[in-house]
Amino acid sequence: MEKFIPNRRFYLRGSAFFALINLFVVWAIATRYLPWLETPDDPWGIAYLVTTWIGHFGLLVMLAWLPMGLLALILPKRPLIIALTVLAGIGLWVLALDTVVFGQYRFHINHFMLSLFLHNEDGDIVSFSATTWATGIGVMAGLLLFEAWLAWRIIGRAQSIRFPVWKGFLTLLVMALASHAIHIVADARYKRSVTAQASIYPLLFPATAKGFMEDHGWLDPRAARSRGLDVSKTPNAATLDWPAHSLQCTPGKNPPNIIIIALDSWRFDEYSQKTTPHLYSAFEQDALRFNHHVSSGNATRNGIFGLFYGLTGNYWGVMNDNEIGSLFIRTLQKHDYPLGLFGSASFDGVGFDRTVFSSVPDLRLRTYQGATPAERDRNMTSEWLKWQATRRQTENGTPYFGFLFYDAPHGYSVPEGAEAPWQPSREGMEYAELGQDTDPIPVRNLHRNAAHYDDALIAQVIADLKRHGEWDNTWIVVTSDHGQSFNDTGHNFWGHNSNFSRYQTQVPMIIHGPGVEKGVHEGTTSHLDVVPTLMRHALNCSNPPSDYSMGSDMLDPTLDHPWVIAHSYLGYGIIESDRITEVKDNGAWEIYDPDMNPAPTQAFSPAVFEAVRQMSRFYTGAGT
Repeated sequence: MEKFIPNRRFYLRGSAFFALINLFVVWAIATRYLPWLETPDDPWGIAYLVTTWIGHFGLLVMLAWLPMGLLALILPKRPLIIALTVLAGIGLWVLALDTVVFGQYRFHINHFMLSLFLHNEDGDIVSFSATTWATGIGVMAGLLLFEAWLAWRIIGRAQSIRFPVWKGFLTLLVMALASHAIHIVADARYKRSVTAQASIYPLLFPATAKGFMEDHGWLDPRAARSRGLDVSKTPNAATLDWPAHSLQCTPGKNPPNIIIIALDSWRFDEYSQKTTPHLYSAFEQDALRFNHHVSSGNATRNGIFGLFYGLTGNYWGVMNDNEIGSLFIRTLQKHDYPLGLFGSASFDGVGFDRTVFSSVPDLRLRTYQGATPAERDRNMTSEWLKWQATRRQTENGTPYFGFLFYDAPHGYSVPEGAEAPWQPSREGMEYAELGQDTDPIPVRNLHRNAAHYDDALIAQVIADLKRHGEWDNTWIVVTSDHGQSFNDTGHNFWGHNSNFSRYQTQVPMIIHGPGVEKGVHEGTTSHLDVVPTLMRHALNCSNPPSDYSMGSDMLDPTLDHPWVIAHSYLGYGIIESDRITEVKDNGAWEIYDPDMNPAPTQAFSPAVFEAVRQMSRFYTGAGT
């Protein structure tokens, strides 16, 4: 019995030493991520690369060691050697497979990707030749033989190991913490050399604390942005091939103005004579309305991202990390369009300062004065009208771009004394009070009344355009970032960012502009189609949409997508007429019918394979 205790201790140290030796193998395999890394050339980026390469992969190895350490405390020598061999071999094989998946799709491997691979009977997702299979099997066999030899050598001599393994683990942990500390500061200071690296590492969730630092007076976000962003440069990423070809845009003799108006969380069924009478009056006989339009997200970030990029939300990370702005916005800047960017909520709250508008100097980040979203919407509208008046004095005749992002529906905000045509209506909103037995009608009516309030504000924007003779030569897109649930399917879903049903993803879409024929389009369209439409018809770009977008021309009367993609903060949904395939950030997936009931069959449709291929279109070397 006295001999048993020290053997357990020696075996525990031996298993830890075995894990540390394998860290070198992990680093060797991980070099396959390096082609997608833009090598840093400043102290911040170099420090992050060193600490993350050592610390993050070291942390993964330590986590993988935990079951090894547990087995070292209970298994005899020979079964322990076999267990260490199998666990290390599987772990290294998964890492090697992740480098393959990441190289083709820029996704790290998860349950969903493995499921696609296993159901990939036609080789549509990952296709391996016989030589590749033979090489892979050979490498796997070689790894297992190496791991068996290594485990046998180390465990067989466990009592003679003098290497300070626990200090080695502590050093790796310190490096991992240093990596996150560097990222916290670099993210707040807009250090692209740091943030651009994060996406290549599997299972890395870099820490950020910009809001916390600002709340405690340690950070001035506008000053930090001004110092950290160089808007004179056109940032790119080693992992991107976007646009596929340089844009060829030649605005005509009388280029139009462009305005995008978005009401946060405005539902597809809230455009009507009763809810939005001014919008209805202005556009019903003078615009093209899309009856089955789906946002690119069920939450603000991805809804606006897709609207301005024409790309699916899986590109958000690389655009955010590398601070790559919307190509649409950059094209407007190239052609000297004055930009009037007005958001009732802050632009940096969901990262638009370092994505959509990252090329815009002196971007106003914060909300307008007002205690409620409705007050801020009113003040924002006044600021817009002032901006228009100033622009007409200084740059009259120059085409301009405007973005107005209203927030009252999102905040269920209706000022006291405002007109409220929908009754009965709640006076305020508390999500904590909502449940399966809550009557949805007063909640929904409050939301409608908030949209009704914003409708009157937008009427001022429209009247101003008409009064100054700009209406006929202005492209106007009126839409939303996402929808809003009121327990419509009976599954106790309220709000947004919780599913991909039509109640959270389908939104109004209205387009007015020179050459746009009035009418109603019944085919399925997407937020990804907006940029290609404006680029082609408003900015006169001759490139096909496939050069820079995943969308299509909305003025094509035959446009009717058989499937569309919408992203949430934690996953995405592939939406078809009869099913929704939801993929979560952890790789779990499930298939629902349009009313969020689990589908009787969980087999992937052809649309899922096509969607995964499409999502990798603009990644360098993807699919090769």
